[in-house]
Amino acid sequence: MPQTSNAQESYMRFPVIHRFLHLVVMLGFIGLAITGFSLKFSSQGWAKAVVLILGGAGRTASVHKTLAVVTYLCVVAHILWLIYYKAILKGQLTGPQSMFPRVKDLRDLIDHIKYFFGKGPLPKFERFTYLEKFDYLALLFGMNTMGMTGMVLWSPEFFTRVLPGYFINLAQILHVYEAMMAVALKFVVHTFSTHLRPENFPIDKSIFNGRMSKERMIRDHAGEWERIGQTSTTPSSD
Repeated sequence: MPQTSNAQESYMRFPVIHRFLHLVVMLGFIGLAITGFSLKFSSQGWAKAVVLILGGAGRTASVHKTLAVVTYLCVVAHILWLIYYKAILKGQLTGPQSMFPRVKDLRDLIDHIKYFFGKGPLPKFERFTYLEKFDYLALLFGMNTMGMTGMVLWSPEFFTRVLPGYFINLAQILHVYEAMMAVALKFVVHTFSTHLRPENFPIDKSIFNGRMSKERMIRDHAGEWERIGQTSTTPSSD
């Protein structure tokens, strides 16, 4: 449960497991982007430099595959956590605390656009905004797409025993374009919408230390604050 700390006037937003998985996925994603694009665009000067530093194309490919396994294991761990949260802890995968979309998210989007044009107040977002949910679902589905196509490219001989040969070409196309969309989303959209906003610049620390200030909680997640924040008095802990 989210908790506030009267002593520090802070709000426990992310537990340790979520912060750890985010850190590993973040580092893995950056490494995958660097190694993957270096192999794809191997004729470019910067790509040649990366491959040279890593010890050649074969070593770069090995690093890429290792990072892929580690990163996807985090996705598996997250899915297992969702199952544990629902089945053992009896938590709710829907509702105001959930990362899954609701009708309210559509209303928040419309109200947010009105707010940008001075036609209304800032929406009272719940625990996760529609932008955060989009980020989450894009990564969750995108990582599974990358994982499946990556497996096909990793062992084409095996998969061509059960699939037509053109599936290898299809997997390569999907893998590359999904990677481009993922990089654009994470390095541009996510960076600007999360870290480079004036109130968060130069970085949003909440995903790293797990905490959010009371002031920001009231401003950015007013719906949740009104619902539970004012009655949560238990000191926060990791």
